[in-house]
Amino acid sequence: MKCPSCGRDNRNEADFCAWCGAAIQSTPETPVAVVPAVPAPTPEPVAPAEEVPPATESVEAMPVPEEPTVAPNSGDVPVPGIESIPTKKLPSPGDLPAGDPPVEAESDAAEAVPVVEVAPEPVAEATDAPEGEVPDDGPLAVGQVIGGRYRVVELVEATPEENRYRAIDLVRCPSCGHEGNEPDDAYCEECGAGLEPRGHAIVVERAIRAPQTFDERFVQADREYYVTAEPMPEPEPEPEAPAAPEAVSLDLLNLVWGQATDTGIERDHNEDYVDAWLHVHANEISLALFIVADGLGGQDSGEVASRMATESVWHTLRESLWEPLVRGEAEFGGAEIETLITEAIATANQQVYDARTARNSQMSTTITMALLLNNTAYIANVGDSRTYLWNAAGLRQITKDHSLVQRLVDTQVIKKEEIYSHPQRNLIYQCIGDRPEVQSDVFVHELVADDRLILCSDGLWEMVHDEGIEDVMLSEMDPQTACERLVKHANLAGGEDNISVTVVRATRD
Repeated sequence: MKCPSCGRDNRNEADFCAWCGAAIQSTPETPVAVVPAVPAPTPEPVAPAEEVPPATESVEAMPVPEEPTVAPNSGDVPVPGIESIPTKKLPSPGDLPAGDPPVEAESDAAEAVPVVEVAPEPVAEATDAPEGEVPDDGPLAVGQVIGGRYRVVELVEATPEENRYRAIDLVRCPSCGHEGNEPDDAYCEECGAGLEPRGHAIVVERAIRAPQTFDERFVQADREYYVTAEPMPEPEPEPEAPAAPEAVSLDLLNLVWGQATDTGIERDHNEDYVDAWLHVHANEISLALFIVADGLGGQDSGEVASRMATESVWHTLRESLWEPLVRGEAEFGGAEIETLITEAIATANQQVYDARTARNSQMSTTITMALLLNNTAYIANVGDSRTYLWNAAGLRQITKDHSLVQRLVDTQVIKKEEIYSHPQRNLIYQCIGDRPEVQSDVFVHELVADDRLILCSDGLWEMVHDEGIEDVMLSEMDPQTACERLVKHANLAGGEDNISVTVVRATRD
């Protein structure tokens, strides 16, 4: 639409000229009924001009535009099948030539006038318009890229003075602000950060007055643009995780230990095996494992069985319990620990049994062990290797032998002191590697200061009876010295078997 003042083109819907600001007569928003031409009747003589009657009411009742118009098309959306519909201006009394009768609209013709209804303007959708091209008239289409970097995503406002868009900045890095990236880049060439999500900007087009502040100005296709970058939205704060309970410093006992093993006097080689592992970390966790195994089989490699069982128990517990505890990845209750110990012994039994079968030998082994987690001792055994507890209350046997003489004591067939001299004292009904399955016993004891655990093979306790072990505990505070004295006493008593012992002392020092 041309401005009546300056003659420049404006949009059809403009109320004021975008160039000079003058008011423009805009096209009515509602559809106008189109009146077809009515054939004029045969002229008849008319009265003199001064007697021309006024226009009929039927003509005055119809709104008539002053200028020829086309059917309005809101939003420049073409009506299917209609390019333009011309209308005719009905003559007014002053326009009629002298002698012509007034024209009356025929009622039948008026009723037949079609009314064109225009569909509402559709929501703008992304277009495939080539980059850099803009429509000849009207706002930019959603999806249009301008300035080589701004992709229109929304028409925010359209007025005669300006068009305001929201656009995605395809090149600016949202992390460091670098603007030298390519639109198709996934990562910033400056800092390496990902370019998603892209930053947004407000783009003002053809503003009569430039914005007071803007970040960039450019001209494209005779249109002027002002760009203001939008700040990146602050990331939503992640919900705060519940505060972890403060670490409680455990009142851990210190562990001092010693061990000794000897062939004895009557044996030609040592089939026993002893080992120990200890981990303490900053008064937060204390882990220790002590094992004494007594190999059986003589020339059938009892020493292989005792070592194989010991290492198997350690490797199994290291994976299932030790490492998860040290790394802080898991916590275990007492029942779970007992189960893990039982499973570790069962695994050792299977390995020794498989090796025994493959070798076609009679090798097997007994075992006694103590797993200490903080101040709790989990003690287990298979066979007649023992673990004792010694403290101010005296000496107490914790484990129970899997032997024939122990059953005779339990059934009161013999007295406890007769175990040492019974002719069948070496007969055991359960050991590791003897059969595919084994049943181990597990005992739990809460350590206190000055408690001592004594783990030993039958080569010690058969030679040095309970009172002899207690005498050494009373006289020797150092665990290593105590172990060496116990082995010496066993040899002095006859040394009939291999001798192995480990002493663990809990202290506050």
